[in-house]
Amino acid sequence: MHKDFYIFRHGETDYNKEKRWQGCGIDIPLNQTGILQAQELAKHLEGKGIEHIYSSNLKRALQTAQIVADRLKIGVDVIPDLREGCFGKAEGMLKKDIAQQYADIFSQWYAPQDDMNLRFPGGESKLEMQQRMFSVLEKLLLAPYQTIGISSHGSSIRYLLYKFGYPPHQMQNTALFHICFADGKWFLKE
Repeated sequence: MHKDFYIFRHGETDYNKEKRWQGCGIDIPLNQTGILQAQELAKHLEGKGIEHIYSSNLKRALQTAQIVADRLKIGVDVIPDLREGCFGKAEGMLKKDIAQQYADIFSQWYAPQDDMNLRFPGGESKLEMQQRMFSVLEKLLLAPYQTIGISSHGSSIRYLLYKFGYPPHQMQNTALFHICFADGKWFLKE
């Protein structure tokens, strides 16, 4: 069995522009820039052979998925486990305020360390995000499509990628990653 997964982050929202953390508890749509980014992503994905898209249930990811799907003339289904991580008390806060109020956690959030149990108060750990996202990929091996698009969120994608040896990093809106399953093994394609 061979499957290709094109995993992309949603387009920009006003919270992204303000450098305000959204998390799974904040559900706002794309802004005009985000819509344009999603349209550019859709053009870039033409010719990749994507047959279907699965999306987070949050507006920003679902709207991005729908823009891509409309251009590719394919369907979209929602999988709530593709949502953004829960950041607990940090949700809705400005990044600079999080860096002050939760300095110890924030300083390690993007660090290439194996502290996968790191979480904000009341939030989900990096490991919980990774396990949730990878579980979705494993279930999608049974989907009737060989090439699948996935619309999700920065932190959820970031810690999924860490499982494949890709170091934690801050990613741009509509960043795109290609994960494959072949000969019983998962790997990240560059």
